[in-house]
Amino acid sequence: MRNTIISMYQPSHLASLLPTMQSFIESATQNLYLHSHKQEKHIIFSNFSLKLATDIIGQAAFGINFGLSKPNSTNDQPKNNEASDFINQHIYSTTTLKMDLSGSFSIILGLLIPFLQEPFRQILKRIPGTMDWKVERTNSKLSSRLNEIVLTRDKEEKRDLMDFLSLILSARDSQKVSRNLFTSDYISALAYEHLIAGSATTAFTLSSIVYLVSGHPKVEKKLVQEIDGFGPHDQMPTSHDLQHSFPILIRQVIKEAMRIYTVSPLIAREVASLVEIGGYLLPKGTWVWLAPGVLAKDPKNFPEPEKFKPERFNVNSEEGKNRHPYAHIPFGIGPRACIGQKFAMQEIKLSIIHLYRHFLFRHSPEMEKPLQLDYGIILKLQAWSQASSHQATI
Repeated sequence: MRNTIISMYQPSHLASLLPTMQSFIESATQNLYLHSHKQEKHIIFSNFSLKLATDIIGQAAFGINFGLSKPNSTNDQPKNNEASDFINQHIYSTTTLKMDLSGSFSIILGLLIPFLQEPFRQILKRIPGTMDWKVERTNSKLSSRLNEIVLTRDKEEKRDLMDFLSLILSARDSQKVSRNLFTSDYISALAYEHLIAGSATTAFTLSSIVYLVSGHPKVEKKLVQEIDGFGPHDQMPTSHDLQHSFPILIRQVIKEAMRIYTVSPLIAREVASLVEIGGYLLPKGTWVWLAPGVLAKDPKNFPEPEKFKPERFNVNSEEGKNRHPYAHIPFGIGPRACIGQKFAMQEIKLSIIHLYRHFLFRHSPEMEKPLQLDYGIILKLQAWSQASSHQATI
C-alpha cells in the first residue's frame, strides 16, 4: 500500500509537476509587484507563503485550484465559496490540533497515560466547548467535504492524472491495489494528509529561509550570485537542474534553515516488539518520542548551534565530516520517513530561485523580535512574520 503511494513521488512524476508549481509561484509573485507599485512598505510574508503552498498542494493533491495566491489587484473576481470554506476549516484544524496545554485534554492525557486517551476522548468530544468537541466537529466537517470531493472525482470517466487523488483512484480501479484497503474514507484521509503536510510545513520553511537570509547580507549575496549564474531569469529550471545545477548554497541554506527552525518538533513511533534502547527495555506498544529540533541544536554535532551558518552543511568541511549522519533529520528517517520530502524540496527550491531572481527582502521594523514560535503538531509563528520587499535589479 505504501509502495503505491511512494510511486507517485518518483522523479518522473515530480518532474511533470514542475510547470504547475512554477505557474503558481509566478502568479503569487505578482502580488509582490503589486505591493511595490502601490508603494506599500511591508508584506506579511508568512501569509504569502501559506497561500502559495496551499494552492500548490491543493492542485497536486486534489486537482483543485483554491485561488488563494492569485494577484489581488481586483475584487470583482468570483470567489469559490466551497474552496474558501474548506480552506478555512483546514486552517482551523491545523491550529487547534496542538500538543500543548491549550490543546486537547485527551491528547495531553495520552502523552502521560496512553491507555486513558481514547476513553476520555470519547467522553470529551460529546461535551460542548471542550477542545475535543471542537476538534471532532471540525474533523467531521472536513471529512464530509473531502468525501464529497472523492465521490465526485470517482464518478468522472476521465481524470487528470497529474494530481494525487486521480492517481490513487486510477491505481485502485486498475486493481493494482485492493478496493477493500483503498476505501473512500481512506482515500479522503490520504488526500487530506497530503494537504496538511504540504501546506503549513512548506510555508513555514519558506518563511524561515527568507527570514534568515534577509538578516545575513553575505549569505544573501552569494545566494543571488548562484541563482543569477544559472541563466536568464525567464529560464525555468528542470528537475535535473534542481538536483545538479544548484548543488551548493541553496541546498545548504535550506538545510540550515530547517535545522534552526525544525518544522516537526516531535516524531512518534510505537514499539512493535520488546526492544532495548540505551539500556532501557521498552515493551511492545510503548510510544517513543523523538525531538529532531533538539538533536539539531546539539553543539556536539553543530558548533555554535544558534548561529545561521549554511556552510556547516558543506560535506567537505570538518564539521560535516565529523557530524553524526542522523544529527539532522527534519523529514524523519527510515521506511516511515516523510514520503513527500522530494516534493517539498522541489517546491522550496523553485520558490527561492524565482523570488530571489526578482526581489530582495528585509526585516520589517514592525516585525516582532525575536520571533515567537508556537509548538504544536508542527512549528509555526505565533504572529505573521513581516518583511519589506525590494525589487531586484534585473
